[in-house]
Amino acid sequence: MKKARVIGIDYIRAMACLSVVLIHTASQVLMNFDLPASTVEIAKLTQMTFIFATPIFVMISEFLLSYSYHNSPPKGFWKKRISFIFIPYMTMSIAYGLFYMILNAGDFSYFLRVVENYIIAARWHGYFILIIFQFYLLHFLFNRYIHRFNPYLVTALSLALNIAYLHFFRVASAAGGLLDGIEWVTNSRIFFPGWLIFFVIAYFAGRYITEWMIFLKKAGSAIVILALMSWLFVLYNVIEGHYIVIVSSRVDVLFYTIFVFLGGLYLTSYLKGVPAPIKLISKYSFSIYLLHMMFLVLFTNFVPFDLNASIFAPAAFIFSVGGSILSAYLIKRIPGSAYLIGQVDRKTSGAGNRNISKVE
Repeated sequence: MKKARVIGIDYIRAMACLSVVLIHTASQVLMNFDLPASTVEIAKLTQMTFIFATPIFVMISEFLLSYSYHNSPPKGFWKKRISFIFIPYMTMSIAYGLFYMILNAGDFSYFLRVVENYIIAARWHGYFILIIFQFYLLHFLFNRYIHRFNPYLVTALSLALNIAYLHFFRVASAAGGLLDGIEWVTNSRIFFPGWLIFFVIAYFAGRYITEWMIFLKKAGSAIVILALMSWLFVLYNVIEGHYIVIVSSRVDVLFYTIFVFLGGLYLTSYLKGVPAPIKLISKYSFSIYLLHMMFLVLFTNFVPFDLNASIFAPAAFIFSVGGSILSAYLIKRIPGSAYLIGQVDRKTSGAGNRNISKVE
């Protein structure tokens, strides 16, 4: 029997995808314009407002996996995901190496540096793929053993472990700490303990979707309020300088992301369909995620006229999203393109027309 469609996931996926592009657009503005201090602060606050992007993108992957597969993986599960998710991680790393080499007059050292940083150190926006693969392993471990335990206990222990992990890396990697000199951002974000609570929430929400939607109908308003409060707390930490790095691997972002994800499921449960633009962005989200930085860099370096920051930002954003979609649309027609940009024409969010997230 086919699973009913969770239309809320299309909205949340599109939101997360566009948020990633917005964050990186803001970074380009900060790097390429001499802005007053107040504008810099606004740009950083904007980035932190949408910092939930990558964690939610990863949560969606586990939510759909848990919703679809309660037991053992289906035939061909690992082959498809290695072929169309992990291999693109490798091939896009090489593509970015070639891209930056061409931009720098064919200097091969740029290619080597980029490939090393991307593939080995995961210092690029595609690092989320490594998290997703760890989630795949966790998913079937949970299906086999952990789901038998009390979900509240599992969630509480996972949250405690997640917070302890992030706090350890933040403190130990500071000057004079145990890991002094090691970049805490990179090391704290590529291993699953730094994302564990996202996995657990998505796992249980997908596995027990009906019960969760009933709960969200009752507690949804409170969750939306908590999302707003956690957002204000994130901004407060930026303003006060408690965190100086704009990253998602932060304790305050844990709660913010969870409430945004659950709030998104709640709010979209009242919707009856998905508009064409949302469907389009959701469909091409993986390709947008992988390709958009190329178009941001191209726009930044080759726009043929001077723009002020207020015009540059929306123009670069639109160019990178549109360019990514158009490129993926053209590339997908080439045999073997799925090994570069993933599968574009795939079924998403379940099948069928009924919206299972709509609970009366």
